[in-house]
Amino acid sequence: MLSGPVPNLSSCPSLIWLSLKDNMFSGSLTESIGYLSQVEVIDLSLNRLEGLFSEAHLFNLSKLRFLDLSSNSNLTVRIKPSWNPPSQLEILRLGSCKLGPYFPKWLQKQKQLNVLHVSNAKISDRVPDWFWDNMHKCTQLEMQNNQMYGVVPDLSPILALYSINLSSNMFNGSLPLLPPSETEVNFSRNKFLGTVSNFCSLRNLLFLDLSDNLFSFHIPQSCFINLMSLGYLNLANNNFSGEIPNLDELECRVYSLHLRNNSFTGEIYKSLKNCSNLAILDLGENNFTGMIPDWLGESMPELGILSLKSNNLHGNLPLSLCHLQELQVLDISLNNISGTIPECLSNFTMFRSEIDPNSMDYRFFLKAPEELYDSAYIMWKGKEAEYAKILRWLTIIDLSNNNLIGEIPREVTSLIGLIALNLSGNKLVGSIPRDIDQLENLNFLDLSKNNLSGGIPSTLAQLSHLGVLDLSFNNFSGKIPWIAHLQTFNASMYMGNPGLCGPPLVLKPCPGDKTLVGNVDETHNQEHDNIFNSKGFYVSMALGFIVSFWGVSGTLFLNK
Repeated sequence: MLSGPVPNLSSCPSLIWLSLKDNMFSGSLTESIGYLSQVEVIDLSLNRLEGLFSEAHLFNLSKLRFLDLSSNSNLTVRIKPSWNPPSQLEILRLGSCKLGPYFPKWLQKQKQLNVLHVSNAKISDRVPDWFWDNMHKCTQLEMQNNQMYGVVPDLSPILALYSINLSSNMFNGSLPLLPPSETEVNFSRNKFLGTVSNFCSLRNLLFLDLSDNLFSFHIPQSCFINLMSLGYLNLANNNFSGEIPNLDELECRVYSLHLRNNSFTGEIYKSLKNCSNLAILDLGENNFTGMIPDWLGESMPELGILSLKSNNLHGNLPLSLCHLQELQVLDISLNNISGTIPECLSNFTMFRSEIDPNSMDYRFFLKAPEELYDSAYIMWKGKEAEYAKILRWLTIIDLSNNNLIGEIPREVTSLIGLIALNLSGNKLVGSIPRDIDQLENLNFLDLSKNNLSGGIPSTLAQLSHLGVLDLSFNNFSGKIPWIAHLQTFNASMYMGNPGLCGPPLVLKPCPGDKTLVGNVDETHNQEHDNIFNSKGFYVSMALGFIVSFWGVSGTLFLNK
């Protein structure tokens, strides 16, 4: 890997291809690059260049077709709008450079662009109409992670366009018409609204992300059927409604399906059984009803993330869930699930071993070469957040806020790779398994608001990675094992258990224990109270007063 400033290149006038990508070159870019009159390709991406890049660097590059300065976050690109370019670029990549805050007007004179990447370029401006007209030859357009705004016009005349990413901006209005050649569309995190019917007929579409917009649209069955033939479908965090098609012969190619936080209804129909390639299935925070189907654990061998949280599902947990050997995140919280926790949880292969941080799980890759990861919303440590790159390392079971009964199966302690276990808000009974210390990677444990009883096992103190613990509002009894790692948790973790005693419950000492009240030893206070209440104390105080008084007054009297 090379470092230091980019060398003077004026002595290489016949150079045709210049690639210094993925090094550690730093400092300002020398204007000598403008003397490379024969150069067709310049790739300086993934370095540490800084300073200003202007038309002076391009003044004699009449044959330049490819320019990539991307991923130089301290490099500012400032080119005058009046500049007449000596060449017409076909590929221009300026992502993660400083182009903003205004939209670069000098692009108006680049009319032959096939590929344009200006993502994460600090542009906070309206996209002018002329820009869309200039894109008539464009095949790839990436403008994500800026603050661009405006209405996107009809793009169907751009017949070669197959990939467009406008995510994380402030575009508004209805979705634009797209050419039939389109395969990848990412319009997430904008302010789009209205219908999505135009997208239902795009036969070549493989990737569609419309999440985090303002859609409030009932998706008809015919449209849903077409959308299920995509590879990636993300409609999360809108107000879409409708039902998943109930067709046995539905053609389903989806490997990642995100429908969370909408208003979808109906049951989890058998048509999803045909989605055998699913790695992520997120149906959480909707209005789905019925039971968790038995076939769910039998037809999706690659499923890694399953979220059915916050719906109206009822019935028992099907034993077939234990067939999901590749499962890493299981979230069925906030439903009306009843029955017991299946003992076969020990079949979860991914939970039974530690995940190698250096391993590559390609189920969650969207584009492996660019290290673009799929993401999912996960509840962890009491907060819901979107995880992407570390998603493949998360191992979580959340069955909280249901109507589960029975005991915590001992088989749970065989899941040594588990980092979070939430069983709170159920009707579980029995005790905490004694060999809980086998869950050595556990970081989050919430057993609160159940009917658990017995003592708190001292083995719990061996969980050195435990950062969040909640045993409150149960029927635990006996002395809290105030040792080792358990000393890091405060009294609120144990509240609502009348039978518990000892530190950190300072007002509830165990029999024979000393207790701390306001950080003062109560036994010591008691001894003082006994002294103050004795007759000898007051006799001693009176004699001391008399001696002191006459010792001073008598001396004054004799002196006088």
